Amino acid sequence: MHITEVFTTYIHYLIHPFKTHEQFLHPDRFETPLSEYSSYQSLGISWVFAVINGLGRIVILNFVLVMLVSLIRDTELNTIINIGEISSLYLIILSTALDVIFFPLFGFFIIQFWDIIIRAVAYLLETPGNLAVKADRIISVYLSANIFRIVPILGGPIKSLAGMVLLYAGLRKQLNASPLLSVCVILTPILSMMVVFSIIMLLVLLSF
Repeated sequence: MHITEVFTTYIHYLIHPFKTHEQFLHPDRFETPLSEYSSYQSLGISWVFAVINGLGRIVILNFVLVMLVSLIRDTELNTIINIGEISSLYLIILSTALDVIFFPLFGFFIIQFWDIIIRAVAYLLETPGNLAVKADRIISVYLSANIFRIVPILGGPIKSLAGMVLLYAGLRKQLNASPLLSVCVILTPILSMMVVFSIIMLLVLLSF
């Protein structure tokens, strides 16, 4: 498959999530077949955008670093601010590089997390069909939100919001979940963090 077709399909997942899942469920109703990627294939495509995001951040940080160094050297700030302290920006560049390198590992855990949650919900709803395939389709479409990583500064928040919409579409179409249940499932990570934080705070209070 040509690389342009891969990204065209990936963007189709992002722009038309409900239609995408409808095509997955009923391919005979559509004249043009839609390519179907596994969650791990979708993760691989997402990594490309993570690399682009990382390179963009490094370029911007280097530009800022050069500008600050030039500003400090050309003004009286040179006697006040130690240029060597700006080397901390290089740590940010290093962390950006590590984010790109470990992106597939983080993605693997995300896939495993949502696979467990989605299959559990599908089992409780007694959803017919292959639950593993349904969960994989939902996650694959969900990961297409990573395309927003190429947007400077606002890419992260937009990606998170788009991911919620994509998950909602998958839960509604693939599992026939109600709107309220779909929202509750989407908020599972936040609720889990709140529970863990509450337990930690309780243990801290009991230790005194």
